[in-house]
Amino acid sequence: MKPVLHKASVSFGQEGNTDGTTGEYESITIDYEVVDENEGGYFVIRTKGWSVDSIEELEELFNRIRKIHDT
Repeated sequence: MKPVLHKASVSFGQEGNTDGTTGEYESITIDYEVVDENEGGYFVIRTKGWSVDSIEELEELFNRIRKIHDT
């Protein structure tokens, strides 16, 4: 029997946006909390400012976290 993932917490960082509406450095923490190993889980987002140019950029963060669950 392999271990069961209950929670993964991943933090990302990047330079602030060019408009200066966030800090010089932006950070985002995304927790992936598993309710049922077979059903998957949900995401909890924590940030004081995170800028993206497209939905795909944000989606890529979630996809990277999903890979942790699928391992």
